[in-house]
Amino acid sequence: MRARSLGYSAYMILSIMASLTIAAIPAIILFAYVVQNTTTFLNSLGWPFVNIYELARPHLTTLFHPFIVDYFWLFVLFVPLGLTCYGVFLGTLLGMFKLSRRGIPFLEDGYYEAESESWLLYEFFEVYYVLFPYFAGFFSVFLDTKPRHQAFGAKIGKNTIIGNGRLFNPERTIIGDNCFFGYDAILSGHVYEGRRLYLKTVRLGNNVTVGANAVVLPGVDIGDDVIIGANTVVPKDATIPPNTIWVHGKAIPRKPKSTIEALHQPIGGPTALEPDDAADTPAEGERL
Repeated sequence: MRARSLGYSAYMILSIMASLTIAAIPAIILFAYVVQNTTTFLNSLGWPFVNIYELARPHLTTLFHPFIVDYFWLFVLFVPLGLTCYGVFLGTLLGMFKLSRRGIPFLEDGYYEAESESWLLYEFFEVYYVLFPYFAGFFSVFLDTKPRHQAFGAKIGKNTIIGNGRLFNPERTIIGDNCFFGYDAILSGHVYEGRRLYLKTVRLGNNVTVGANAVVLPGVDIGDDVIIGANTVVPKDATIPPNTIWVHGKAIPRKPKSTIEALHQPIGGPTALEPDDAADTPAEGERL
């Protein structure tokens, strides 16, 4: 068992190094091409690039090194060109990480002993997903959302906004359409119970809202039109019925509203009284 674990450990390290090397090659080639050809290419297009260059050249010659003058457009457009080259690096790295991940066995749902071979395989399997945002840097603002999670195995429906929510195990996450995640909302397909690791897929239906800082644990099955309250925890293997609000450890049925009520209820204004409440309301001029 130890030899096999060491083999997978070596595979993980070598695959990460190989992925970084392979991803860097097209980015470096593109950057070298951009450095050599940007100014020449843009000036060859004529107006307005060549006009701006000729107008700025006499002033630049007296102020800067000739290298800056010769590569004028490279320095002007350095930020977008540099980000483009880095984007090529990240796209290739994402593909390599996804491919390398296939070399490590995927664990089925269930319990596993801590520090066992299965536990190590789980940790190795997740390394690529956890490691990628550190290389993404600025791009992690965009790649740490829906596209990145889907690239690593999450099944996410249409019009769902992950935003600043976090999926700890994308390969064990199934999310329906029109869902929304609040800030730092967490969906986790794993949990540690003492010295045991528990893995199970998390499922969300359609039109589910997960409030800020809420935590949804493994095996949870959430129905359609459910609201998970902020700062709440949904325990493992819980089933939340459709059209409910999960707060204080229980599911509360949502009061149905007609379309007219939903459209015309004033924001922050008084809500309509129930018939029984209206009967107890004092008439004008009466005292309570």
